[in-house]
Amino acid sequence: MITSTATIGAASAAKADTSQMNKAQLGQSEFLTLLVAQLKNQDPMNPMENADFTAQMAQFSSLEQLMSINKGLETLTTAANATNTAQAMGLIGKEIKAEGRGVHVNGGVASDIGFELPGAAASVTINIENANGEIVRAIEKNSMAAGAHSVEWDGADDYGVPLDNGVYKYTVVARDAEGRVMDVSTFTRGVVDRISFENGVGYAHIGDLKYMLSEILEVAEPKQAPAPETGAAADAAAAAQSDTTLV
Repeated sequence: MITSTATIGAASAAKADTSQMNKAQLGQSEFLTLLVAQLKNQDPMNPMENADFTAQMAQFSSLEQLMSINKGLETLTTAANATNTAQAMGLIGKEIKAEGRGVHVNGGVASDIGFELPGAAASVTINIENANGEIVRAIEKNSMAAGAHSVEWDGADDYGVPLDNGVYKYTVVARDAEGRVMDVSTFTRGVVDRISFENGVGYAHIGDLKYMLSEILEVAEPKQAPAPETGAAADAAAAAQSDTTLV
């Protein structure tokens, strides 16, 4: 077998190229450059076999397809992220129901306490804890039906003293007629005031509370106070009130 100087030079060049490409991923342009150099510098007395050439072309075709798929996936990912961001922004101003047991106090106003009972409860105790895990308020309820419940809290402790602004945790202990502790699921309701993204994960904020978008169970329009009556309806209501007062 005759080995030409050109072949040795091509092998050295290919080795240098391979060493250089170990530092970066082999791309379409690099693959073509390597293939053309191999064809130009092959030994005339021992040309590349058809099978070898076909195999390398098949590798090139596979590489081209993989690069095309990768670009397509990048495009889909970008479009999906844009869609998710737009949907997340649409939650601002909406009332959501989210998993968790947090309740926040802001300016003496507390968010409602939400939970769901799997069956009728003979007694329900709601313990509200501060950041140190201390119970600052215990709310006792008599029998409650099965299903979802929302309990208002005035944001004060057991002595009626308003608590500082911040996030508090609550636990619900419910017992059935036989005194057995029930499995209670808790959730929070509130109006989303902002959206944030951390490491590609979206969060909906209700005051100082934040929830991953995957933790949101329901989305609804916020409840509004009924508008005051005007015109004939208001006059009729006033007349009815006057008649009631006279009686």
